[in-house]
Amino acid sequence: MNPFVYSHPVPPADLVDREEETAALVGLAEGGHAARLSAPRRYGKTSLLRKVKEDAEHAGMACVYVDLTRVVSLADVADVIEESYRRSLQGPLRRAAVLAIRSVSNVAVRPGGVGVELSGGAAKDAAARRLRQVLDLPLRVHGATGTRTLVIFDEFQELLRAGEDLDGLLRSRIQHHTTEASYLYAGSHPGLMQQLFATEERPLFGQARPIALTPLRDEDLGAFVAERFEATGRDAGEALERLLDVAGGHPQRAMMLAHHTWERTEPGGTADAAIFAAALGVAQAEARDALQALWDRLPHSERVVLSTVAAGRPPLNARALELAEVGKTTARVARDRLIAAGVLADRDGAIAFTDPLLPYFVGGLDRVED
Repeated sequence: MNPFVYSHPVPPADLVDREEETAALVGLAEGGHAARLSAPRRYGKTSLLRKVKEDAEHAGMACVYVDLTRVVSLADVADVIEESYRRSLQGPLRRAAVLAIRSVSNVAVRPGGVGVELSGGAAKDAAARRLRQVLDLPLRVHGATGTRTLVIFDEFQELLRAGEDLDGLLRSRIQHHTTEASYLYAGSHPGLMQQLFATEERPLFGQARPIALTPLRDEDLGAFVAERFEATGRDAGEALERLLDVAGGHPQRAMMLAHHTWERTEPGGTADAAIFAAALGVAQAEARDALQALWDRLPHSERVVLSTVAAGRPPLNARALELAEVGKTTARVARDRLIAAGVLADRDGAIAFTDPLLPYFVGGLDRVED
């Protein structure tokens, strides 16, 4: 069986090179501190959160993983949090949470009686009352078991879509959870996470220690890939170095390239440059629809910036902007939006693609001949 998984988050045992981040996040939770984790999509964030949850549970905490990906309202947020407590906890912790949930689930969303619908502000107020009580579940769990709860909010930036003032409501509750809970906020839109936690006017300003996911180290990634090739009777050979060059430390893309390289290496065989070239072509074809969708929704100025960077030039290259008829100020705004969205990254002043397959697409190098 192919040992390289890239289509979904991996179990904690298969996490590569995140020991420092895991230890830092668990240590902050044990100390009662909040943290925020920001990473572009497909960068291993959820896999890391699973490892943090596992280690925190081993440290004696109750851990609740809350995925806010699809919330669109106050009621959605409350529903997702409730279900997360049921799904995440076991034994006495789950029993304490379920009993607490049952006691708050009767909050009067329909105060006129069963079957009486509310509308407008009254419905919103009722939903907000229920959400405030749901947010206080760590108090109930701690009161029943004496256990601190680590609440992990994944895709936390979606809170802004569910309600512009939801971060204020959240802050009004969790600021009282000093010994009962710790919080980890994770998001895949660096700009929105920055907006929530680094804007002075926002309620959560300065409320969480920032932790960023950087590219995987070559030595750790290379060892992981080589060991799994060897364990399945294959040799990564010269393909390994090419894989590291192309992947650039991107977790999901590295596993994707390793998967397709392994597939094309015969049992007992060695992966060479030709095998990796074929694997890269398959990976490019597989990623093309998603990259096309990204490209289609970008305005002209952002496309120009990406094309300039893909050509190996600085994003504000005067000649490239002149040819594309884009002003420098417009290009600067476009560059900053791409960084905020996680499409580009500023690495010590050098602007680079987050997704190592995107420059191939932008530069037209992934075209397949008919």
